[in-house]
Amino acid sequence: MKFFLSGLIAIGLAIAATPSSFAADARNVTVVNETGYAIKFLGFNAPDDGLDKWDNELDKVLQNQASTYVEFDEDDEGCVWNIRVDWQNYDESVLWKNVNLCKMTALRLRYDPGTKTTSFTAE
Repeated sequence: MKFFLSGLIAIGLAIAATPSSFAADARNVTVVNETGYAIKFLGFNAPDDGLDKWDNELDKVLQNQASTYVEFDEDDEGCVWNIRVDWQNYDESVLWKNVNLCKMTALRLRYDPGTKTTSFTAE
C-alpha cells in the first residue's frame, strides 16, 4: 500500500509539472468593438498567407460596445498576425499588419470621427 500511495503522489506531481494542454493559447484575444459602428467581418491571417486569404471569426454581426473572444488552435503558428475589419453598412475595410497577439489579451477597436481613422488599443 505504501508503494501504491507513493506511485499516486509521483503521478500527481508529474501531471502538475506538465504544461496543461487546456491552457489558453497566448494568441487568444478578446476583441471589443468601441467604434460606434457594427462590424460584419473580423479576420486574422498570418503575414505569410498574403492578404487574399481570410476567415471570418464572427458568427453574427459584432455590434458597437459588444465583444467576441477569438481562439487560435495548434495549427496556427506564430504571434504576429494581420487583422481585417469590415463594417456592416460600409464597403470599406480596415487592415492592421503585423500585430503581435502574444503581447495582449484584449484588443479595443476605436474610431475617431475627427481624423476618420480606426485604431486599436492593446491590453
